[in-house]
Parts: sequence; structure tokens; C-alpha cells
Amino acid sequence: MGSDFTQLGGWFGVDETQRGFAAQFPPLSMAAPHLYGSTSTEPILLYKAWADVLGDYPPYKAQEIGDCVSHGAGHAVDLLQCVEIALGEQSAYRETSTEFIYATSREVAGILGRQDGSYGAAAVKAMQQVGICSREMLGADGAYSGSRAKAWGLRGAPREYKDAAAAFKLGGAAKVSTWADLVAAMTNGYTVTIASNQGFELQRDNQGFCRPRGSWAHQMFLAGLRFDREGALICQSWGPTNPSGPLHEGQPSFSFWVDRPVIERILRQGDSWALSKAPEFVSRPLPAHWSYDAAA
Repeated sequence: MGSDFTQLGGWFGVDETQRGFAAQFPPLSMAAPHLYGSTSTEPILLYKAWADVLGDYPPYKAQEIGDCVSHGAGHAVDLLQCVEIALGEQSAYRETSTEFIYATSREVAGILGRQDGSYGAAAVKAMQQVGICSREMLGADGAYSGSRAKAWGLRGAPREYKDAAAAFKLGGAAKVSTWADLVAAMTNGYTVTIASNQGFELQRDNQGFCRPRGSWAHQMFLAGLRFDREGALICQSWGPTNPSGPLHEGQPSFSFWVDRPVIERILRQGDSWALSKAPEFVSRPLPAHWSYDAAA
């Protein structure tokens, strides 16, 4: 599909509906002021939790319609699961159904219909209010399906899956608006979704970074931080071969680093969220090998 991926945005931006949902969540600085104050200069590589728990990075299929909001949210929940398991939680990993998040986010926002898209804040609200459905719950045909996302985005998710998902709700969420917020969240093992109209080149430089270019109405999520060349790692939803170019710090092939000023510009748009399995965000140390490339 190549550059056609840039046409599969699906983020509706910041409008009255988005602001209404965003107002229901606290800023991270109010929800968890105890997380702030880290002066570490070591990278924070949360994506290593995937390899620790799963043995490798997940082989996500590329999104097929404008359901990026659900991919950003669902994959952030997947990594959060792996972080929790790696830190000692006794539970089994279950890949999240992005189609379910897509449908329920549109339901809570009152935007079911033919036009693709949703809001980051609505996805967070749906995960807290309705619940989270795994692909396992969908049965043998539970792999990602753009046609399922389209159908459920039109009519809503089936009741049977809502009933099953009700036992698995997102515990906590808080707004991330600044670099300090981002450092506070990720230093303590919390993944962060990002939604904006910032576009990028699809070629990584020799440090794994992509330069900003153009405009996409798109949601993705963050899985790492660097302080040598300050920036954050964005994980996208276009399959394992995009962008192209060199990888750095053992990053997944479906990711790219972005310089801090660009990340700050994204966060200022107002639809980026730190996610927590529990209702409260707690301080916790991360494994030492999440701060360097063990293969280097």
C-alpha cells in the first residue's frame, strides 16, 4: 500500500466532542504528581517488555480502514499488559481487539456511521466504561479485520462481546501535555497514546529518527524515550516494514524515533493519554535492560 497509509488517518481532531471527553480525565500532573522528578539520562525502552513476555515484537497487521485511533489505543494496551507481566503480575497476555475499541469509541461518542474515524479521548472513555475485548474472545476468526472494523463502526459492537469485555476495563488514564508529563509516565512504565495532525517522512535516518513532514489526522502511541538525542519512539499501525531505514536501540521495525520539539508539538494538540491498568498511577522501578540495547 506504500504511501497510501498516509490516507488512513481517522482522527477527528480536537472539537467540541473531543473536548467533552477530554474534560473527564485529569492531567497527569494532578493525577500522579509523585511520578515527577526523574533526572535519568538513560533511555526508557518500554518496548523491550514485548520481547521479554512474548519472545519477539508482535506481528501486527497493517490497518485497512481509517481506524487508527483503535490501533494506537489497542497496541498501547498490549504493551502495557507486557509491562505489567514483566514487572511481576500473574496474568496471561491477550492481544487486544482494535475493532472493538473502534466500535465502542464511536458508540460512546455518538458517531456510528459510514465515515471512518474517532477520537483518542473517546477510545480511552470506551475502554474504561465498556471494557476491553481480546482477539481470543472473538474466536477462531479473531485476527484483525478491516471489514469487521467497518461493520462495527457502522452499527456498533455486538452485545455478546460487550458482556465479555465488561470484566476487563482500563483502570486509569490521564492527559499528557508536556515533555515532563511524558517522562513521568514512561519512566514508571506507562504507555502513552498520541493523536495529532503531524505527518512524517517514511524513511528513518541513521539513528532511527523520521523527520516531520506533511499532515496526517492520525493516532499512534509512544513506547520509548531517549535523552542523548532527546526524543520519543512512535509505534505506528502500517505493518512491519514501515517506515524503512536503520533501526536503533533494538526498536521494533514498525516504529520510528521523533525529536523532542516535534513530540511536544503533538502533545500540545490535546489528545494524548497515559494509560494504567490500575485506577492509580504508582511509582515503580523498571528492569535495567529496558535502559539499553542488550544486543549492542
